[in-house]
Amino acid sequence: MNLGIIADGNRRWAKSKNLSVDKGHKKGFDVITEEVLEACIENKNCTSLTVYGFSTENWKRSPLEIANLMKIYLEMCSTWEVLFQKNPIKLVWCGRRDRLNVLLKNKLEKIEAETKHVKNFTLYLCLDYGGHDEIERAVIAAQNAGDATRFMDFLEVPALDIVVRTGGEKRLSNFCMWQSAYAELFFIDKFLPELLKSDIEKIFFNFEERDRRKGK
Repeated sequence: MNLGIIADGNRRWAKSKNLSVDKGHKKGFDVITEEVLEACIENKNCTSLTVYGFSTENWKRSPLEIANLMKIYLEMCSTWEVLFQKNPIKLVWCGRRDRLNVLLKNKLEKIEAETKHVKNFTLYLCLDYGGHDEIERAVIAAQNAGDATRFMDFLEVPALDIVVRTGGEKRLSNFCMWQSAYAELFFIDKFLPELLKSDIEKIFFNFEERDRRKGK
């Protein structure tokens, strides 16, 4: 079972609490680690978590917000590096690798190298990622390999069984467009910083109750 999460609502949560935007983002990524990831690891049927952290369209945000986000991602990587030494988790960075700052790029690739041997659970982190961009890059890679029709082999994220979006919006926002074709969709009104481990556990329970016919 592969879970994907569109991490939304950090800024609106911060505004509702009269906090700075960066505090909202920091709280949101703490929730990803302490609530969502923990729920996934404890579920024996869950083999991966895909987190939509920063989209190809997010570069349109203010330079200050982007700079603060990159600092938070760097801190998050340090937290994860320690966590992954205690828990067998493989990290895979999905997205473009030519636009993030060098410090963050090197940190992500270092953790990827350190965890590449792990087999049981994978955390796919989508940074500078867009579903359309992923498909375009996969087609080019397949063409270079000699068969553009095999572009699916070059996609970075596996097919998703569940897609969760926090924050009350009901759209995919260019997240894993190919991989979400048969995913069960869960839209939650809670902002990401409000999300609890029990919310994810409830989604897992509801997922098991659904009849997934996939066109049959």
